[in-house]
Amino acid sequence: MSNGIKLESPLFYFQSSFNKSTSADELFNAEAECGLVVKEAPLSAHLILRGDSNDIAFCAAVAETLGVVLPLKSCTYHQEGNTSIYWLGPSEWLVIEIAGQAQIIEAALRKALKGHIAIVDVSGGQTCINLRGVGVATVLKKSTVYDFEAWDLATSNAGRAVQTTFAKASAVISNRSDGSYDLVIRRSFSDYIAQWLLDAGKEFGCRIEQG
Repeated sequence: MSNGIKLESPLFYFQSSFNKSTSADELFNAEAECGLVVKEAPLSAHLILRGDSNDIAFCAAVAETLGVVLPLKSCTYHQEGNTSIYWLGPSEWLVIEIAGQAQIIEAALRKALKGHIAIVDVSGGQTCINLRGVGVATVLKKSTVYDFEAWDLATSNAGRAVQTTFAKASAVISNRSDGSYDLVIRRSFSDYIAQWLLDAGKEFGCRIEQG
């Protein structure tokens, strides 16, 4: 088996194709004034966690293992450092650690958690992108029917999150304390969503930042 396997982000080929185009300098110029900036997170750990939210021992073990309190309120997330936990349902959460190792996190959770639980590594099927800039609110209105303006402002370690449609795909969308938004999207739709964002943000100027 080859030891020279190179891991590439879901948007690697999208970024490479634009690097060959005449507009590459505009798209990837970090100095350009743009109203929408799209940045993909580095390869990260994405895990689906299932368990009983009414089980105090389960919630305490998750918090101790991950260093993040499990969000129990619908459509919210909690964050500490590079680790975020998103509420997906009464007994389901999405755990993301930016640049983390999924197998290490999964092993730690399985060691700590008892009873009827489920942990699924979905790292290879998802990616996380951040949207920032003055045009973000308008781009979200173009892309989804959800009313993000009704949300309270996020803090440094908590905010709102929702699973909803985005363009003709779907995403887990959350707000951040700096006014930006994170989108967790499926790998198979990443190129499509990137193309959508470039078009939707064209009126403001759109830049893609490589993570």
